[in-house]
Amino acid sequence: MWPFKKQAKAKSIYENEERPKARDKPQRREPRDLRYINRPRADRTIEGNEAIYAAVSRIANTIASMPMHVYKGYEPQPTHPLERIVSLEPNPNFTAFGFRQTMEVLRNTEGNAYALKIPDGLGVVTRLDILNPSRVQALRDPRDGAVWYQITMDDGQRQLCPGFMVINVRHLSANGEKGIRPIDVLRRSLDYDTQVKELALDQLDGVNHGIMLTVPNSGLGQEEKDELVDRFLETYEKSNRQVVVLEGGLTATNFSSPTVDGQVLDVERITRNRVATVYNLPPHMLGDYSDTSFSTAEQQMMEFLQLTVLPIVQQWEEEFDRKLLTPQDYAAGYRIRFDLSQLTRADVATTANKYQMAIRGGWMRPNEVRQSEGLPDDPNGGELMGSRDLLPLRILVQNPEMLLGTTAASTPAASDGKGDS
Repeated sequence: MWPFKKQAKAKSIYENEERPKARDKPQRREPRDLRYINRPRADRTIEGNEAIYAAVSRIANTIASMPMHVYKGYEPQPTHPLERIVSLEPNPNFTAFGFRQTMEVLRNTEGNAYALKIPDGLGVVTRLDILNPSRVQALRDPRDGAVWYQITMDDGQRQLCPGFMVINVRHLSANGEKGIRPIDVLRRSLDYDTQVKELALDQLDGVNHGIMLTVPNSGLGQEEKDELVDRFLETYEKSNRQVVVLEGGLTATNFSSPTVDGQVLDVERITRNRVATVYNLPPHMLGDYSDTSFSTAEQQMMEFLQLTVLPIVQQWEEEFDRKLLTPQDYAAGYRIRFDLSQLTRADVATTANKYQMAIRGGWMRPNEVRQSEGLPDDPNGGELMGSRDLLPLRILVQNPEMLLGTTAASTPAASDGKGDS
């Protein structure tokens, strides 16, 4: 919760009613000024850690690659005013893929991703502009509990926006208003990982291999030692570093040590596991297959789909339904949904098996399958098909001769009931 100063009043830029304002007095601006907020860039923390970059890119690319459409029931609505915004161009600077990818990168680095709804003169949403999370602060009105957003402009002035004007997808939140930054949760692990990497670099810069010369029963001063080393190296170079003849009991021993301690190599795996845990990813998605128990790629994809993708998809869909659809559209059955079937298109065997069961089970037409695969319709593929070996019990009770097949049912003995028993 962020307290308001009750003695101060500020007008909403979208309403005429007075609302409590934030601690810092914002200057009243016209709604169109909000369009010029700079587009954000991702938190630079991901540039310094490969595991976090991999986790964020996997999630962001997966969410961005799934088509999003407006549906009524189960039918897409290509003529709906919101269809172009959610499926093609949220604003002139982004494709639908780039918009969702950027929003997911911000959500997975800053903990929150915000997009401002820009309406036309009639209140119809015409575009969605991504906001810099560091310039957005969630505020709650103590009178009715409504959430407002304070947005800092490029010139330092602040504007208040009602909650319904801002799309907000976030990470886990402790107060329902602001998501927790995953980078902050991983801070100690990242610091430890950085220290270990610096230690490994120091070890690489140290002495890891060389030659030890042993002179029996003699105490040599520094000058004698330097002269002995010089003579050895001179002889060693003359023999093209192959054969050296040592005199006077002098012995040469080759020594080496591992460049990096074996325990240091485990730190990267531990860090990847911690990153996978925070981002709710299966470890194998970050290259750690040590604990993988699934034998097929399909099972691994289902784990990723259930643990990681579905909760994010549910949040996106509910936020879009709540903030973009009008009450009339929602009551009429309109919904904004992702097409999750795109995640299994790469698995040819699974996709073929699904389509076969769909056609034989009578819940998909052949032309619907062809459309899903980008193929033209077939003249005979517009009807639901029925498998001959699957019939309703009602029909079998009324026509038991169908159990014998069409040939037996058409014989005179089967038709007059006087055949052999």
